[in-house]
Amino acid sequence: HTCYDWLMPAMDAMRAHWPQVELDLVGGFRADPLALIEQGRADFAVIHGKPPRRPGIVTVPLFTYETLAILAPDHPLARKPYLTPGDFADQVLISYPVDDAMIDVIRYFLAPRGIRPKRRNAELTVAILQLVASRRGIAALPDWSVKPYLERGYVVGKPLGARGLHCALSAAVPQSLADKPYLKDFIAKVREGVR
Repeated sequence: HTCYDWLMPAMDAMRAHWPQVELDLVGGFRADPLALIEQGRADFAVIHGKPPRRPGIVTVPLFTYETLAILAPDHPLARKPYLTPGDFADQVLISYPVDDAMIDVIRYFLAPRGIRPKRRNAELTVAILQLVASRRGIAALPDWSVKPYLERGYVVGKPLGARGLHCALSAAVPQSLADKPYLKDFIAKVREGVR
């Protein structure tokens, strides 16, 4: 549900170039999206982080992005050039209702330092941003998912650490479809849309 900002324009372009190809979405969060491909229930899955190798499945890099700390503009931490793990210790982390292992800021930034902030969950990005803007906590979200809100000054984004926290998304497709022109075109449209 968080990828619609870049996925929908790619789907629109796909429909225009390949009207005979049917597009549909499998809704909801999937802990193992590759299983959908193995079961024949999907021909394209978005994989976060380093994709596992599975027989009959090809993975292709889509794009990298930066996960940013998201704060209310008047939050005391908003004056810092970047946030450290310790900055989260006495904060409420607002995130999606998924396992900690699926949340970049926890997995790669906080857990290695033993920081476990209080948590509050919201299912929609816009709900997370509203809670952050009203100073109910702070969040950490992909830069592409919050760009319009950052540009309007609704919230501010800060790097996680001096170098930032950079992550990657990949596409997983059945090996039997990997060389199909329509699928290659769709992947190209996804990459173009996030630049």
